[in-house]
Amino acid sequence: MKAITLDIANANYVAVDDKTYFLNRRHDATQLLPTACPHRGGPLHLGEMTTDGQAVICPWHDNQYKVCNLEKKSLPTVRVGSVISTVVGDNQRCVPLLNISRYN
Repeated sequence: MKAITLDIANANYVAVDDKTYFLNRRHDATQLLPTACPHRGGPLHLGEMTTDGQAVICPWHDNQYKVCNLEKKSLPTVRVGSVISTVVGDNQRCVPLLNISRYN
């Protein structure tokens, strides 16, 4: 396993091999959630958060996905200040990308 660190001021989206993840910050957690909607692969990173912050609304079909369920496919993260760290496999390619989410 290898550790990857991201400065959340400069990157909030990461590609790991053929999967992508976006940064979701809530008052109690920071997660790298999958960008692909479970229904039809829509761009969850361009969706809206519900007013209570507990779900993401897919911009394609308005389906709501609870963050707690999306976390099951998220990357493990640890946040210290404005830096988050995650781990990926030794042979996985990980590329941090600049701020492309609708929200941070």
